[in-house]
Amino acid sequence: MKLNNQGLANKQEWLDAGYRLPKFDREAMIAKTKANPVWIHFGAGNIFRAFQANVAQELLNKGILDTGIIVAEGFDYEIVEKMNRPHNEYTIL
Repeated sequence: MKLNNQGLANKQEWLDAGYRLPKFDREAMIAKTKANPVWIHFGAGNIFRAFQANVAQELLNKGILDTGIIVAEGFDYEIVEKMNRPHNEYTIL
């Protein structure tokens, strides 16, 4: 199991292992976010992933929100380049 788009293509494997997956069209959400961003957050660390990203995930899953969060990192750029991007912006909480 790999945490990226290719690895998540086998959804049943993840579900069988007890993970909850996005309940929305992720590609459509990404396109809407790029076209009309409404939420920006500065800092891509653990607090962001545990709180803000988790709140956004729940709102997206419920259909309350249809765009994601634009994250800007001003301190530790390697978080984005070495952790987020190789995993297609997925994270496990």
